[in-house]
Amino acid sequence: MGSASVPPTDQGPGRALRSRLLTAAVLGGALVLLVIADSPGTLAAVLAVFLALAAWEWGTLCGWRRPAVFVWVGALLMLAALAWGALPPGPARAGVLLVSVVGWGAAAAVVVAAERGRSLLPERAAALAALGVWVLLPLWLSLLWLKAASPLLLLALFALIWLADSAAYFVGRRYGRRRLAPRVSPGKTWAGVAGALAAAPIIALVFGLSAGFRGAALAGFGMLCLVTVVASIVGDLFESLLKRRAGVKDSGALLPGHGGVLDRIDSLTAAAPIFCWGLSLLDSSP
Repeated sequence: MGSASVPPTDQGPGRALRSRLLTAAVLGGALVLLVIADSPGTLAAVLAVFLALAAWEWGTLCGWRRPAVFVWVGALLMLAALAWGALPPGPARAGVLLVSVVGWGAAAAVVVAAERGRSLLPERAAALAALGVWVLLPLWLSLLWLKAASPLLLLALFALIWLADSAAYFVGRRYGRRRLAPRVSPGKTWAGVAGALAAAPIIALVFGLSAGFRGAALAGFGMLCLVTVVASIVGDLFESLLKRRAGVKDSGALLPGHGGVLDRIDSLTAAAPIFCWGLSLLDSSP
């Protein structure tokens, strides 16, 4: 997502920004059409393509090369298909989401430790790949479960992350001074975090009221939006930590202005399962 980031200062910042905005507009527009269309199978297939691309980038960040990356991507896609068919609404889904939420709490601790100079990431590629299953699979499932339960709330999640991303970028660009986590991701600032958090009340009001939340439920939805934005920043920092370990700036170069697919969805990896789990506490879960 690039939350809370200070934009690059190299040559051609205007061109980079235009590429970033154009890519975001094309992908965002296509995704909105898929969400509002009555085609869960089509959305699942499109998201599976992005899952495969993200898995490929994750495998390369682990240090794998062909054919190992092909095997890793294929295994993850098979696991995703099995999980989608074998996890009906109820305790099984709640268990997957809870494991993901607890895991992201641990990931936040890993980021804090890295900022203090202590690495807690596993060294072995196989262990990192297993970590990738925990990161990527709940994201894919959460988006599909949200689509099945309420396309409006899925749009709310996307709007929340996109608005938080944009606010963080421009507020960080204008006011960013104090770095958020200079060892993990030097470009992110506390001003950008504040800009991202400012997006939560806007989305909570617009989509919360549209979804029928009132009174305490609306307040709860607002708190969930705030927590989701915080989670999105953790997801962003965690991917930055993985890239720093691999010694690369971007996870890939597929998306102009953004880098790789992981660079575009890093915030959603944490935000989607936490948002989906939080909705279950508001009795609006898949």
